[in-house]
Amino acid sequence: MMDFPEVNGWTVVPLFGDLDDFAAPELRKLFDVLIDGGEPRLVVDLTAVGFVDSTGLNALLGAARRVRDAHGALRLAGAAPRVRDVVELGGVTAVLPLYPDVAAACA
Repeated sequence: MMDFPEVNGWTVVPLFGDLDDFAAPELRKLFDVLIDGGEPRLVVDLTAVGFVDSTGLNALLGAARRVRDAHGALRLAGAAPRVRDVVELGGVTAVLPLYPDVAAACA
């Protein structure tokens, strides 16, 4: 199992690079391992993510649905304006709430 930091009962998952059609399959695998391993409260740290396309957004939405089904939650933290715009324009902030940073998301 991967070892990610835990803050106030939230597992913090730092991502980096672009969340696009190339990254989406690995992203889905990562979330499957975490959720299947009993981590239903996830904060996805997007501080080092420069770009998200619809495929990356769908991978995040799929993970959010799975954690919700496990009575958990998924929150996004530290998104740059370009990434935040994709989430907001996609109209999915009710499912993928945005927080300014990891500390706020884990509060």
